[in-house]
Amino acid sequence: MEKFNYESIKTYQTFTSIEEMDHAIRGFLYIYKSTLSDGTLKVLRFIWRHSVKVIGVSFAKYNTIAAETELSRRTVIRAINKLEELGILKKVPTARMNGKQGVNLLLLQPFESICDVKNNMSPQDDTRSVTPIKAENKQSSLCENKQKRNDVRPAEKNQPLENISYQSIDETYLPESVHKDFIQAAKPFFHAMDIYHLWNRVLIAYKKSKLEQPLANLVETVIQAFKQTIFMKKIGKIHSTFEGYFYGVVYAGFLAEKRSEFGHSEFNTFREMIRSQ
Repeated sequence: MEKFNYESIKTYQTFTSIEEMDHAIRGFLYIYKSTLSDGTLKVLRFIWRHSVKVIGVSFAKYNTIAAETELSRRTVIRAINKLEELGILKKVPTARMNGKQGVNLLLLQPFESICDVKNNMSPQDDTRSVTPIKAENKQSSLCENKQKRNDVRPAEKNQPLENISYQSIDETYLPESVHKDFIQAAKPFFHAMDIYHLWNRVLIAYKKSKLEQPLANLVETVIQAFKQTIFMKKIGKIHSTFEGYFYGVVYAGFLAEKRSEFGHSEFNTFREMIRSQ
């Protein structure tokens, strides 16, 4: 067990930027979220939020994590062990200056290490891991920079489909159902799969709002909601998930459109009907 100070801890930094760390955690969640318990997700999100002073490194004690997530200390330890088993983080034990055991450093790991794990999975495990995540459950915090997106190589010709990562698929692969104007607005920030999942949130909001006008007439509303969500993310005002916040803004915009279709009393009746569903 090594004795640590701040300068030595900085040598354990696992990412060069917060955006890079966000990208890695989104990659982990894309593959593993459906297999993680709610408690484990809470622990991961806490560690994620508290790994910015030294990017990718959390100093939080188990008791602190337990108190902040309202979980038991035992549950926190189980969650951390699970995340370490999956390769999402790595524990580094520390020692105090008096030689006694200190807190564990919790190091979030780059996404590439999970790609290696994924390529070594059996076909059965691989199928289960990448099953599309339901829109209401998809985590996180998207927002990656354009340079990282441009650094991704396109899928090579004749490469087996099971070996192609979702980052290798650019926006030209998206189905025609995803509006081209939304793709243009989102592609500087997200990979194709992220854009696809965001558009699915739009479809859910549109279906729930029961608007009479076609969705194509509302694309500008959707794009403005997207821009607002990007802005709120950049100034640190989103504390849940990017997709969830985006969905809320889009749905609010659709309800405003619905209000213009209805009279005031009819709209209130409609809103109560929606709430009861």
